[in-house]
Amino acid sequence: MSSSLISIAGIDNKMVDILSSKAGIKTLKQFYDATRSAKDRKILSEKTGIALANISHWATQAELLRVDEMSYNEAYDLIDGGIYSVEQLKNTDAKEILQKIKKINTFSNITESKILQLQKSTVQSAKAFDSCSIQKELVVSSGDTPSIYSDLSSVITELGKGVAQAQRALDENSMAIQNEILQNDRLYSAGMQATWYVMPEVEFTMKIDYAVSKERSMTGQVLSSEISIAPSNATFSNLFKSSKKEESTIKLRIVPIPPSDKFVVRRYMPDLSLLPTIGEIRNALDEINVSVYEIDPEEAKNWSDGVHVNVIHQEPAKNTILNMGVVPKITLKKIESKNELDGKNK
Repeated sequence: MSSSLISIAGIDNKMVDILSSKAGIKTLKQFYDATRSAKDRKILSEKTGIALANISHWATQAELLRVDEMSYNEAYDLIDGGIYSVEQLKNTDAKEILQKIKKINTFSNITESKILQLQKSTVQSAKAFDSCSIQKELVVSSGDTPSIYSDLSSVITELGKGVAQAQRALDENSMAIQNEILQNDRLYSAGMQATWYVMPEVEFTMKIDYAVSKERSMTGQVLSSEISIAPSNATFSNLFKSSKKEESTIKLRIVPIPPSDKFVVRRYMPDLSLLPTIGEIRNALDEINVSVYEIDPEEAKNWSDGVHVNVIHQEPAKNTILNMGVVPKITLKKIESKNELDGKNK
């Protein structure tokens, strides 16, 4: 049995430093001596700031690692098989343990003969381990996978958001370039156009390790389950010492597309104050391919085309170049009397 805390899957150098500096725990024996009961584990969690779920899981591994010939992989496998203490290991049929392990983890290399060997191995002495309380803690916290893991659905969602944000950044960059061309007589006269890009396919390859977590009721009934994944990189290998890997592939391909003509031709904001009715204002905006604009008052959106209006304010100003992405703003006043109408027509 190793004396190093690193032999526990989930404890890396950072965790070793925290356990050492905040709790004075530097060896595996010191750790399992400090985690024998639920009270001990809670105290250690409060001292170190490490989640109780992690402390409980590490404590279970430490308990099993008291067996002289036990490796961290075998301890992890036994936990999958519902073995939480040396006493349980000694008193449970090896064939039954193996069946439970294989049901949870088909990648496990442990054999019945190895389990029998571990059952006969010598064990480092320690205070009694509260396996009943640790079992409850592990069931209650079974939905709490280590922080390096992420829920599979969340990963897919975040990938989708990432692609959308990347596409938006590409679009905004092209818009900025095209607006610069529209404002520059030399570039515009030369027929320059911004290049537009789109991502019709996204390809992403990631090697992962996965964990299936379940939420159970106090009677043991499975209430919900989820699949969590972690990147199987150097950090993961050092932290969890896992050799189980799967591959997931999402495709990514970036290709240019031609821009719409309405985005590469200069558009000048018309003088809307010269137009007598809201219908003519709508037509003028439609002629320069403006379908989205803000109008005040709000109810003006429902006015019929024949309603006479005064334009109090327009933005952008008349005869200025309308840049891409700019939403025009118009403030109108409805003409209610003949005198107002006559005044506008003069």
